[in-house]
Amino acid sequence: MITFVLSDSKSMEQKSTSIAKLTALWALSESGLGGFMHAFKIPFTGFFLGGFAIVIITLIAGLAKNKMAAILKATLLVVLVKAAASPHSPPMAYIAVAFQGSIGAICYGVLPSIKIAGPLFGGVALLESAIQKFLVMTLIFGKSLWEAIDLFVLGILKDLHLHTNFSFSYWLICTYTLIYVIWGLVLGWWSSALWSRILLNKSNIIHTFETLQQPKLADMSNKKQTSKWKKLLGFAGILSFIITIFLFNDLGGKAGYAILRTIAALLMIWFVINPIFKWLLQQWIKRKSSEQQQGLTEVLSLLPELKMYVQPAFNMAKQQHNGVKRYSTFVLNLITLALFRHEA
Repeated sequence: MITFVLSDSKSMEQKSTSIAKLTALWALSESGLGGFMHAFKIPFTGFFLGGFAIVIITLIAGLAKNKMAAILKATLLVVLVKAAASPHSPPMAYIAVAFQGSIGAICYGVLPSIKIAGPLFGGVALLESAIQKFLVMTLIFGKSLWEAIDLFVLGILKDLHLHTNFSFSYWLICTYTLIYVIWGLVLGWWSSALWSRILLNKSNIIHTFETLQQPKLADMSNKKQTSKWKKLLGFAGILSFIITIFLFNDLGGKAGYAILRTIAALLMIWFVINPIFKWLLQQWIKRKSSEQQQGLTEVLSLLPELKMYVQPAFNMAKQQHNGVKRYSTFVLNLITLALFRHEA
């Protein structure tokens, strides 16, 4: 069986609290960590956020007695928190979270060995992430995007007197997807041994954190209220534009229509599909049981404290390492502080 031991005296209540903290970290990653990474110019944000979910799900599987149930419950809570704390997220983001949690529950709930379950889960989870990106790009830009890429590359090959039926877009998609799958395999393997590194380094990490003066994260929220009528007029204008573009596909010529179609597709996702999806999700949340509502409240209550650990965890890693090692240390620091700071 897949088992990680935090301590011999670890009670079920403590494990439940640790799972709640890990769930909150996953929710924080999905709802706010991406903005932090962009602000600090941390590269490979998409790789990191997708990989972070793999790490968290693996750790939850290590703590839980009923792994499948625990992972599915955490997935549901992350979706609910994402809807409450990150309302701008598109529906595809929820689908990605749901898929990651579902495939994690299956892999860790069915397979007895973490050495098999971890890499398999990571590879499949990021395979879906890569495929989803191309599907969304095709939805927004249409097949003309890939045709334009192929024509551009074939033009270069022709100038070099290299005549071939080579499809650059096909190989681009395959290569990109393969990179994602390999990254998922590596993360699944790395996550399987993470608990031992956490236990080995937790005292040093917490001591370093306590000796630093931690800057408070600035509140970036500056929301402006818009009148109801302005919202309705704006929505009506956007909807009219979308309908016009999709009804008349000869506007502006071929190149002009491709640009207008892209704009219309983006507007449809953000201002039509997204609000409808959010409304349906909110109605679904209202029907949840009191136990699930309590779990949601618990995770939301943990978010403010966990946010305070993000910047210090990265600053500590930046002082110690460069390159890829900096980011793996950041994850180690963040999870350790979240789980053990108040136990030190």
